[in-house]
Amino acid sequence: MSNLRCPACGASKIRLAHRKSISDVFLSGLTIFPFRCQLCADRFRTFLGRRTPNPRRSFERVEVSFPVWFRPRRSKYPDESGQEGVIENLSIRGCRIRSATPVAIGSRLELEFQHSNDSFPITIEEAVVRSSANGAIGLRFTQLRRSDERRIRQLLDVWLPELLPSRR
Repeated sequence: MSNLRCPACGASKIRLAHRKSISDVFLSGLTIFPFRCQLCADRFRTFLGRRTPNPRRSFERVEVSFPVWFRPRRSKYPDESGQEGVIENLSIRGCRIRSATPVAIGSRLELEFQHSNDSFPITIEEAVVRSSANGAIGLRFTQLRRSDERRIRQLLDVWLPELLPSRR
């Protein structure tokens, strides 16, 4: 697994993907597994040569600590300033925020965060709340500009390990 690369972008930052179809399950018996690139999100299959468990999450989350500002996506009040929190982990498709503000599951939020004082803010135009408990809000990104997605990919490229540790 140490020399596996994404066929679309060439990155070595890949991880096992969920087995979605009957063919994925069948091919797993032959040790051909589905993988997902953590940077370009391409899904591909490749021969691994040994058995491995099915992962729970498609994208690896990176532990971070970035200030974030968020508000309801279609707020009745366009001037509404929003709420503050801290992004605790980040992937190309979502994040977890720590905030004292309660948010209902299914809510749609706009987010804006900066990864350093010298950077421009990254804007997530829409994220759906997937979980909310004990001050932790789990979000799935549903709408963001290509330029902001590219900037998140650059962050992950720096923060993600080259390869996830292999199990022997």
